[in-house]
Formats: sequence, structure tokens, C-alpha cells
Amino acid sequence: MESIKTSTFVVHFSPLKNRRNYLEQNMNEYFNLKFVTEKDIRKYNYSSGESVFGISRRLIGMDQGINSRSLVYSRRKAKVQGYLYYVLSHINSINKKYPELSTGSLNEVKRLKRSALEVQSMHFRALELGILEDSDWIFIIEDDAILNYEEKDSHKTINLIKKQINSNKTWIDLNDGAGLKRTKSERRIDGNNLFRVRPPTTRCAVAYLISKDLAKGILNLIEVYGSPDWLYIDNLYQVATRKLKA
Repeated sequence: MESIKTSTFVVHFSPLKNRRNYLEQNMNEYFNLKFVTEKDIRKYNYSSGESVFGISRRLIGMDQGINSRSLVYSRRKAKVQGYLYYVLSHINSINKKYPELSTGSLNEVKRLKRSALEVQSMHFRALELGILEDSDWIFIIEDDAILNYEEKDSHKTINLIKKQINSNKTWIDLNDGAGLKRTKSERRIDGNNLFRVRPPTTRCAVAYLISKDLAKGILNLIEVYGSPDWLYIDNLYQVATRKLKA
């Protein structure tokens, strides 16, 4: 089974030929690379309000703050601080003095550049194409992804994860470029060096496995609410996993 190539959807800006060449040279033996470019995207409806999928910007900021502080503190302490700031942000006098108390780590509500919106759309298109595959999992990478291990070992690890983990509304970060580390209050690391975090976090969206049912849920959210035109794709995914209780 390990000799069968793993379908891999690559979010790729077509002018960046060197990135495509790198991936093809290093991943072609075990991974069936399917490039999704700015030429493949279709038009999605955008939303410009502060809430995302019905979730307030304060709650989004609270999650962001908890995950950011967990790089320094235990997640338990980070949660306490996050909830405290969220509550305080509802007190008018405090909110007036510190208007970004629970949203300080979020970008402002301002339409993103075209390139960032294209990245959003390429990820959505990759989800759509992945749903058509036979597997219960969809493997997506961005074109600047770099393998940590030899191609054969990476392929073996991904196949083990797909076999061992329940594909019920599950997102698995496979990138380590954002500094997320297990703290003492986290669940234990499993045999594949994975651990679960709450609130969920989708760091960078450079490489991830997503269960097919969760992908369908995210696309449905976009259909119902529209895609926020001010929120980057990794943050957008984090809000979606909260909304869907992934």
C-alpha cells in the first residue's frame, strides 16, 4: 500500500516555477501532485462584516490570543488570560480604554490584497477537488512547503496518520513553522508526534490533512455566510473549525 502515491493538492501561484520544480523533484515518487493555481479558482461570495461564519471578532481574537500566548505559557494559563480579556472587553469603560483587548492579534477589518484572496480561493478549490477523491482524507500543501524527512518517510507517516486517526471532523496541522509546541497542560503526544489543542489552531495552512466531512462543512459555511474578505486563510480555517466543533 505504501507504494501507492498519495493525492496531494498544491496551492500554487503559477509564476513561481522554482517552487513547483522543487516539489516535483522531491515529492514525485510517492505523492501524486495536483497543482491548484490562480487559473483554476472560481468566484466565491465574499462577506465584509466583522463576524465570520456567525462568530464575533471578539471570540475570534480570544482564540488567537490563547494560541499565541501558549507559545510562552501553558495552554491552561493562556486560556485563563484569554477568557479574562474577553470578559473585560465587554465592560464599556475598559473597552473604551483598551479597544483591542481581545482582538489585538487579529488583522484589521480591511479587504485583503488580491493575492491573499486568491490564496483563499485556491485552498477552497483544493477542498472541492479533494472531496471528489476516494480517500476520507484530503492532503493539501502550499507551494513553499519543505519536507522535514525523506520523501518515503514522509509518505509513510502521512499514511499511518490517515489509518490511525478517526476522520470525523478532523484537522491535522503538518507544518512546524509557526512555533506551536506542546505545553505541560496539553494532551500527551501520540506516536506520530501529534497532540490536540483547544481552542483549535490552524497554523499557517502550509501543510495539513483535513477529513472530507470537515472540508464539506467548511465549503457549506462559505456558501451560507460567504468568505470574509479581510481574514487570511489560516485564521479563516481556525474560525471554521470552531464553528463546526472540529
